[in-house]
Amino acid sequence: MQINMMCARREFKNAQQRFDHMTKVIKSYLNREDPIRKESLPYIQERKGNPFGAMLNMSSYLDGNMAGAWIFNKDLQTFKKLAYVYSKLSILKSIESSNPIPFFFRSDYNNVKEPMFHMLMSDSTEIRDFLIRNIEELANDTEDLEDEYDLNRQMIYNTLLMLEGKQLERLKQRSQKVIDAPTPKIKQFAKELELRKYDFQFYLAFAEQDVDGMKKALEPFFIKKIAQHAAKHTLVYYDFYLQPQVVIYAKLASMHGCDLGIDHEIAPKELIQYEPLPEEEYQDIVDFMKPYKFSYPYSYLQYWINYYLRKTDQLFPI
Repeated sequence: MQINMMCARREFKNAQQRFDHMTKVIKSYLNREDPIRKESLPYIQERKGNPFGAMLNMSSYLDGNMAGAWIFNKDLQTFKKLAYVYSKLSILKSIESSNPIPFFFRSDYNNVKEPMFHMLMSDSTEIRDFLIRNIEELANDTEDLEDEYDLNRQMIYNTLLMLEGKQLERLKQRSQKVIDAPTPKIKQFAKELELRKYDFQFYLAFAEQDVDGMKKALEPFFIKKIAQHAAKHTLVYYDFYLQPQVVIYAKLASMHGCDLGIDHEIAPKELIQYEPLPEEEYQDIVDFMKPYKFSYPYSYLQYWINYYLRKTDQLFPI
């Protein structure tokens, strides 16, 4: 793999230095025999110390191995398998390891950060069904636009509406409202909203099932400055060579049978095409994850938390 237009220099002296650093870090995960950091397991299995902190540590190892599977080996099957495990672990490790609460999409993250990226990249129908079934618990349907947190909430909810693919008129109305919104008085928020309106143009085209409109909405993300700015601080192991908005939005279109014809070094068709693995290929690679099923009611995540906080010895209701 070679450096491409996505690799902004950020805190490094130049883009090549950043590229070399990131690929070295990711390669170091592949060089380990342990993809999950097994020394974290006793804290979870024995419910000692901070089990949720241990799950967080495991997830970082999974993320590195998932990235390496694609960057160095172009191993799409392993990439999707690890995306599935990472996604499930992200749900189980809850929000805030020091004060765990049931999983939801945080408003200080935008819609292409982890774990949304990993969930969609897995192509898992179980994860897809989980997200659609629990949309109201996982995301905020606000139509306010007071700050960047509201903007993130809107983008996350709209992403889930696209995943569901049924409430298209609602998606259209929500998207048009943001596109038509006046320029905010706060300068930084105004700049962010201006950048993110490209996303809302895609949502609008998706809602109208306008394939040409979707393609046109993604064109700005192939302009180097916009592509890098839109990806900034999204996916540490991916945003230096992939354009996350293009990959995710084209993936969502593919999920609903729309091939946008995109195949680019910053958005390869292999990652975009929606092709779930056989169900048996998606496996929990550590035993403690196995008792939780995506089909369980959302409320069962609180039982999971209570168990690992040692508030109860019964994991789930009988």
